[in-house]
Amino acid sequence: MTVPTNSLLLMRKIYKTIFPAVKTEWSKWKALAEQIPNPELRKQAMDVYEKKYFHCEAGGVISMLAGNSQKEAISFIVPYQLICDYLDNLCDQTTSFDPNDFAALHEALRDCFFPGQPKSDYYRFRETKNDGGYLDALVDGCRQVVEETPSFAAAKPHVLDLSRYYSELQIHKHVREEEREERLIRWFESYKADLPEMEWYEFAACTGSTVGVYCLMSCAMQPAFTPTYAKMVRDCYFPYGQGIHILLDYFIDQEEDMEDGELNFCTYYNSETEMMERFLHFLRHAKKGTERLPHARFHSFLIEGIVAVYLSEEKAAGKKSVRGHCRKLVHTAGAASIFFYWNGRTYKTYRKMRQAGR
Repeated sequence: MTVPTNSLLLMRKIYKTIFPAVKTEWSKWKALAEQIPNPELRKQAMDVYEKKYFHCEAGGVISMLAGNSQKEAISFIVPYQLICDYLDNLCDQTTSFDPNDFAALHEALRDCFFPGQPKSDYYRFRETKNDGGYLDALVDGCRQVVEETPSFAAAKPHVLDLSRYYSELQIHKHVREEEREERLIRWFESYKADLPEMEWYEFAACTGSTVGVYCLMSCAMQPAFTPTYAKMVRDCYFPYGQGIHILLDYFIDQEEDMEDGELNFCTYYNSETEMMERFLHFLRHAKKGTERLPHARFHSFLIEGIVAVYLSEEKAAGKKSVRGHCRKLVHTAGAASIFFYWNGRTYKTYRKMRQAGR
């Protein structure tokens, strides 16, 4: 199995091979979403295709861990990510605050990992439910790949844990504003004994990423993927790798979330200095977790790339008060992170120019 260990070769493969494959898979599902009969469900599904394509691109990069089976990995990653983003819209953009509704919707993620078993009625607590089979089809797309993944048995307990954490977060964070913090704290307390020292809002951030699932599924495409190897991958990305991912995601969205009244975990830190120190803590532990893994350099690239992608966003790069902290994070991540940072700035400028020229 060939996994890039050079940042230039990595970027070449991303642009030449990964992104086109992701676009092909994504376009297939978009065509299905356009046929959703219910206008509200169609609107929420199409919003994902209009605003969150980069989630699938980022997930697609992880498919390189699958070696020659990266196409199969992308065939899992894209529909799974589309489910996550679609359900997030259904929970976030509609009038329901019912945790039973959110739990029912997110049963779709669990069903992805159980080919052959009956699927749940995901819309059973909703009046708007005629999606023309769209959500079922996404689940079936994931199941088809799971069924054919050589070493899924080794990955299964860990992907189920990470998927459950993600779903539970979505349930608790979308209830009424006056209820969500108490629910999230109680939820954290139920897992606290098994976690390294952290705050409840940091734990919530650690559960909000799909990176661990995609790494495990991509690695499981290889027949030699063992339970021991799977545990090492899980321990690298949960909590620290996923934590730095989502903390940075919330970091760049602070102002928008404040304006929209959205929950943002970064606002619970006492100061920007404390927040950046914790970011560094998560980053260092995530980087250390990559050292013991096969293909350690690629896993390190993933962590470095996560840091670079978020900090190259104008919302971070243009914020004077934290510019020095951001530079320190990028340099702590490693030399490749600096390369990815400037590549990201260039790519985003190019993308903005293309959009402006339409």
